[in-house]
Amino acid sequence: MTSETLLRIVRTVGKALALAFTILILLWFLFPFYWSFITSFKDPKDWLSLKFIPFIDFQPSLATWSNVLQLTETHKALINNIVISMSTATLALILGAPAAYSLARFQFKRWKNKDIATFILSLRMIPPAVVIVPFFIMISFLKLLDTWLGIIFVHTTFVLPFAVWIMREFFLDLPKEYEEAALIDGGSYLTAFLRIALPLSAPGLIATWIFCQVFSWNEFLFVLILSYSRAITLPWLVASGEHTRGIEWGLISAYTILTIIIPVTLAILVRRYLARGLSLGVVR
Repeated sequence: MTSETLLRIVRTVGKALALAFTILILLWFLFPFYWSFITSFKDPKDWLSLKFIPFIDFQPSLATWSNVLQLTETHKALINNIVISMSTATLALILGAPAAYSLARFQFKRWKNKDIATFILSLRMIPPAVVIVPFFIMISFLKLLDTWLGIIFVHTTFVLPFAVWIMREFFLDLPKEYEEAALIDGGSYLTAFLRIALPLSAPGLIATWIFCQVFSWNEFLFVLILSYSRAITLPWLVASGEHTRGIEWGLISAYTILTIIIPVTLAILVRRYLARGLSLGVVR
């Protein structure tokens, strides 16, 4: 056996092992979603059974989904999720874009830009459990418990550092020449920001908006503590599947799929802008 043949065999075995490892990882991460999906179509007697293939191992049923979609709580939670997550993402962009642009284009002397950016990012690293009591006291004092506005305020506080950090990288990647030309022509920094920087960084802004929307959509702890009826969301309903009669696995699975499908669909619809946005800004 020649060295070239041996090398070819080693490469083939290496590719086969890499493929097998990749498939194993995909199965590990995707199986819980598949299990939730098929469980949502099972009868209650089959929720804990090891039946994996519909129409072969078990006969699918729409009873759970019919029950879930008819519940008033489901409609309320879905609307709350959409309003809260989209409002949070939009408010984070409105507040974060000017801050990110100033960090990208102006040099601060007393406190360096890099230190400011690091401090802003460190705020995002604070565990939510550390600030949940102060937030509860503040929201309660403002009479905003169990309201859209209260949840939006708290969610925006937590996603804003992430939005500022990411958008700063997008603005740093933009050529300064276009903005300098606008300033030479008599325009202000505000004009350069609104008419040049924002349009050029639109894909990055869309990507940031999607990430902020997903963070708000999936957030559970603040919704659990700051709402109890009117401002509940789908993650709140997922955790509400335990009753005195036991855990409603089919109900939890249906809510899980409902929680996942909307942000995934949104990401698919804007995947072109999402890919362009992710390639536009590279964290240094």
